[in-house]
Amino acid sequence: MSWNSFKDLANQVVSKKGISQQIQESLVLESANRLLVDFLSDQSKDKMSAVYFKAGVLTIAALDDNFLEKLINDKDLFIANLNSKLGEEIVVKLNFLS
Repeated sequence: MSWNSFKDLANQVVSKKGISQQIQESLVLESANRLLVDFLSDQSKDKMSAVYFKAGVLTIAALDDNFLEKLINDKDLFIANLNSKLGEEIVVKLNFLS
């Protein structure tokens, strides 16, 4: 009997169920929302939110122009930090809703 790591077994189950894309999207959104608070400030929690991710494009809704401007100016750094937390190059572009 060969031993598989829990991660390998989980990946197999997820692949069989066809939900790996949904899990990845959820993970990106959760990580992005945490990073927004770290990257901007605690005050941004109610003003900025990652709302949608598909095909490498992360969409962020913004209710504050100052936070939006800072994020636009530092978008490359934000993407690099997010991909670093995710462990792979998943996010390639940011879109904004304001």
